[in-house]
Amino acid sequence: MREFTYDSLLEDYDLVKQGVRDLGDKYFVYLTPTERDELRADLLEEIRKDYAFKLLTLLEADIREDFLVSLRRRKRDGVSKAYRDLCKEYRRKTRQVAKQATQACSRMSLEWIFDKLRDYFNGIDDEFRRVCLVIKGYFSFRNWYAHGRTRAMPVIPDPEDVYGAYKQFREKVLNR
Repeated sequence: MREFTYDSLLEDYDLVKQGVRDLGDKYFVYLTPTERDELRADLLEEIRKDYAFKLLTLLEADIREDFLVSLRRRKRDGVSKAYRDLCKEYRRKTRQVAKQATQACSRMSLEWIFDKLRDYFNGIDDEFRRVCLVIKGYFSFRNWYAHGRTRAMPVIPDPEDVYGAYKQFREKVLNR
């Protein structure tokens, strides 16, 4: 079975997108040209949503893993220290001070993590602060897609944009 990586998901997205675009008219029997074009556009939009969701889910897993590993290993870098401060604050607010940090903070909202990263990079890297804000916004789509699509549809990020944000996140946070 093929491993799910950011690169493989982006390659698959391009392949599937091209496959739908290249479908001949024989696959759309009994449809008018307008209906065929609308169906093709709907398929492309659903593919875009699906791959953006997959990339965001992978990014969420990497962020949560990095957060918990940083708490567990007590790394000495600035991001890890910011994570530990965030966990202390979270444990106080949720009255879980007696619990172990990794257990108490394992279900922390990603919004809190992104806000802490934005605070940490204030004055250090303003471009990355903007990336954190953009990724935080992407997760409103991820949550909408994962939890039933009941409210109004948020802006759908392009999978290429999610991949670009991941590369910056990997450089600044995940590979430290």
